[in-house]
Amino acid sequence: MYKYIFNKIFLLMGITIVLIFVGCAKTQEQKELKTTENNVSIRIEGAVYAIQKQDIISSVAGYVKNIYVKNGDRIKKGDIIYSLDKELINLDIENKKMEISSLEQVRDHVLSKKSVSGNIPAINLAAMELKKVAYLRSKGYVNDFEENTYKKNYINAMYNNKNNNTDNYEKIKNLNKQVMSSKIDLKKLEYKLKHADAYAQIDGFVASLNLSKRESIGTNRKICIIVNLDKVIVKAGFSTGLLPFVYKNEKVNISFVTTPPYSTTAIIKQVNPIVNPAFGRMTIEAVVPNKDYILQEGTRALVTIPLSKQGQKEVRKYFLNNKRDTTLEIKSKI
Repeated sequence: MYKYIFNKIFLLMGITIVLIFVGCAKTQEQKELKTTENNVSIRIEGAVYAIQKQDIISSVAGYVKNIYVKNGDRIKKGDIIYSLDKELINLDIENKKMEISSLEQVRDHVLSKKSVSGNIPAINLAAMELKKVAYLRSKGYVNDFEENTYKKNYINAMYNNKNNNTDNYEKIKNLNKQVMSSKIDLKKLEYKLKHADAYAQIDGFVASLNLSKRESIGTNRKICIIVNLDKVIVKAGFSTGLLPFVYKNEKVNISFVTTPPYSTTAIIKQVNPIVNPAFGRMTIEAVVPNKDYILQEGTRALVTIPLSKQGQKEVRKYFLNNKRDTTLEIKSKI
């Protein structure tokens, strides 16, 4: 008697263990399928993202003069966010322009004919004297020593002229480099002046503003974020084996975890066949209007993708061994 009862208990335990293991052996695709009244659909988990988002980053360093927005303000593309003090920038620009003008005047003076050819009269005079002495030497009025002296004078005049031209060339070369460097500095200052005011590049709301007047800021500092939530993007992750059953422009049903509950339909705008690290899966994207801004970034969503009759048939063939199989939504990595 006891042996019979023990065998029954052992058999029941074995069946239970087998069922547990069978249930745990479902693939990700099987877990993402839902059967309702013999209709199979794909149900996957997603989250809400802003349709547009812009980080306001400081382009130049300086002192904050005015701040024109605060957290929660709605602004439009082109609206000013903050401005830097421009007085010192303008002074630097004027000084740099004067520096360039001065360098160009010195260069032009060195380039002038008088400056570059200053030794030509001396060469001509030495040549004339040498010619005269050569004539007198041919007549026997001067000796070799005297003639050689005038030859040396002519050669020295030529040498000095060559050195002068070389020096002028180096001076002009250096002056051109200084002018070019100063013009580059001027362009940098003009860029700084142009970007001393920061503007919004999209419509949206100001968030995470961290700035105060007269504060000194450096370049590449994050000032705030502009977030556009007039519409939102719903991204949802699905397992790779379900890619053949997910199509762009297909209508889906979306239920959001909000208070009050909110559901809507949308069209799949994009199917991303590359696994998204945030989800650990391939993803779909759909755009949804955001009435009364009930949907915020990070709001969770459940996306149901209906399947065609042929799709249901193939899904049952590949993923649903038991027609009674139902599925529970599984957590993505998001």
